[in-house]
Amino acid sequence: MQVTIDGVQYVPASRQQSRIGIAITTHNRPEFLKQAIEQHLKHLPAGALVVVVDDGSSPAAVVPDGIRLIRHETSLGIVASKNASLEALMDAGCEHLFLWDDDAWPIAVNWHQPYIDSPEPHLAYQFLDLSGPRKLHDLAVLYRDDQHVAYTGQRGVMLYYHRSAIEQVGGFDPVYGRGMYEHPDLALRIHNAGLSTWAFADVVGSEKLIHSMDEHEESTRSIPRPDREALVKRNVGIFNARRDSGYTGFASYSRNPNLVITTLLTSQPDPQRGGKMKPDPQTLQAWADSISGALPIVLADELKESPTGAGLYEVPPVDTSPYFARWLHIYQFLRAHPEYHLVWCTDGTDVEMLREPWAEMETGKIYVGSEHKTYADEWMQANHHGKAYSDFLEQHRHEPLLNAGLLGGSREDVMEFAHRIIRQHYLIESHRFWKMETAPATLVDMGAFGIAAKSFGDRVVTGPRVHTIFKTDGIGKEVAWWKHK
Repeated sequence: MQVTIDGVQYVPASRQQSRIGIAITTHNRPEFLKQAIEQHLKHLPAGALVVVVDDGSSPAAVVPDGIRLIRHETSLGIVASKNASLEALMDAGCEHLFLWDDDAWPIAVNWHQPYIDSPEPHLAYQFLDLSGPRKLHDLAVLYRDDQHVAYTGQRGVMLYYHRSAIEQVGGFDPVYGRGMYEHPDLALRIHNAGLSTWAFADVVGSEKLIHSMDEHEESTRSIPRPDREALVKRNVGIFNARRDSGYTGFASYSRNPNLVITTLLTSQPDPQRGGKMKPDPQTLQAWADSISGALPIVLADELKESPTGAGLYEVPPVDTSPYFARWLHIYQFLRAHPEYHLVWCTDGTDVEMLREPWAEMETGKIYVGSEHKTYADEWMQANHHGKAYSDFLEQHRHEPLLNAGLLGGSREDVMEFAHRIIRQHYLIESHRFWKMETAPATLVDMGAFGIAAKSFGDRVVTGPRVHTIFKTDGIGKEVAWWKHK
């Protein structure tokens, strides 16, 4: 039996894959949300999926039957809410994605059609300036024809994406924290990837299709002004650097994004450098610039400003060698952040990503760095003290030397690997305290890294797919994920 409603064939929800997806984000504005939903339902495209993402509203948002509600029990901010919107629509198989604020809505039948008909994979509802006497003077028109108008910047009222653009460059970058500049960043990544003609464009005549309360100064902000100003101050530098660099990095919109961690621990002397490193973000900039498909995070004990494009997580100074302190901080960070999926821990001053490893990484495998040497290397013998290390180095003296500057795998496996290094280190230090071991302290982690790797057996992978040949200025870069020294 076929059922037709208003000329459109009805398909049960269980069998329907919506071509058009509409997601509305809201936070503590129930009256706005109610009005927006009412207007959306008046002008709803046939077969469209409608999702509301409630970012920790109190009381919780309420939606009519037929609309899917996704709720964050506590507010996670704009980036997380918009990414939840993308994730819901992408997972539902939608081809055309419309992301709305709760203070805007369609005002015309077939409002969506000009966006879908456009060859541009990304557009956004724009207004040049406020409609009343007060003006912002913050945008200018760059281009106009009978179908599109392009601007110098973007407003986030309603964002349209074809799913192909999201598949290529991802979603809103978590580096922007709770928000501000996250949507023009995504627009620029789409544009810099060669997908859109202009970074910030809209369809001509959109003012007859969409109403924005912001445009008419009818609404109050969901984020208080001091909080907005603090977020803008934090994020503007990241955005401006990317704007001028042609950045196209992939940002996961999934709740389980990928992660690349480096550490810059400068409060204690570096035993290999003979002194303290400076807490300078520029030493990590090439590393940060190279990372794509993941969130780059710096764990640092003195650094106050992250390299552009990376997140900064401050850790307390630890009175131990930075080579062991890094694994303690990595373990504790991963334990506190179960949201991450695949993780790499890398050196930051001499490692760069050459191509994304994520799609090629195999479940259960652990990926490590290595050198063109064996454990019989003189440096290893001279810098590792005590029976546990001497026994290990002798047993594996003819095997390839693994390098602690690269470690990748699932969050759980990387966390366990880091914990095994910590256990090894503190066991040896305890033996020294109990006078079971009289050798001096070992200040480098290569031996402990090798012992931890051996404990994972045949799950460990290294070689030319993982990284270039160590200290050769990139031999093997045609196939490697990482360049190491």
